[in-house]
Amino acid sequence: MVPKRPNEINYLTGRLSDAPRPPWVSREGRGGKFTTDGRVQIWPGNTFICHVDRNSQAFEALCALQAELKTSSFQKFFTFLPPESFHMTVFQGVSPIAKPGSRWPAGLAQGFSRDEVTNALIGRVDGIALPQRHRMRVAGLFGGCSLTMEGATEDDEKSLRETRIALRDATGIDFADFDDYVFHITLAYLLEWVPEATAQGIAALGAELMKKYKDKIGPVDLGPVEFCNFDNMHHFEPVKLMR
Repeated sequence: MVPKRPNEINYLTGRLSDAPRPPWVSREGRGGKFTTDGRVQIWPGNTFICHVDRNSQAFEALCALQAELKTSSFQKFFTFLPPESFHMTVFQGVSPIAKPGSRWPAGLAQGFSRDEVTNALIGRVDGIALPQRHRMRVAGLFGGCSLTMEGATEDDEKSLRETRIALRDATGIDFADFDDYVFHITLAYLLEWVPEATAQGIAALGAELMKKYKDKIGPVDLGPVEFCNFDNMHHFEPVKLMR
């Protein structure tokens, strides 16, 4: 069964969290991906992703969809990602929240830098065989900012799940919620929990945009998995193409 998103309204209003704001938002220098006013912060790590082909119909449609979000009455609640960063994460690497026993490669000391971890993981994944193509479809727009993705067919979904297992086994990185991972393409990040009426409005806008853009996005064809370094959420630099 394909994992599902939580209730959209409960998410947007913060009912699913005890935190005063979304966990990726903090005051400047306090460890978040973004500041409370939406400026990007240093948040280094590595990850296994597939970038969306910038020459594709899907990319053009994603840009148009994001442009409508940027001009909507709800734009102030989000910080938007540059289109060149649009990607779908296949398997999460390490990040500032990783620690031994949780999101950290087994057998590596916690004191390793991001680049030292990257070099170690390049050695661990060298030679593993992964699919070279992935076909996805859009299942919906969640929270006004994140496209929920799933395999275009059951076989496509199965292939992606098996790819995640192969990368988990090779890297030694495990997650308590590994089986619950939802594939997605992020267009923006929510900056604050919103009132109920605002959440309902964002959800309604998302439904309208899906009617307009779902067919225009169409099936999303992704190439080989890219192992990338990142210093922030605006750019993901490939260090190894998983061929």
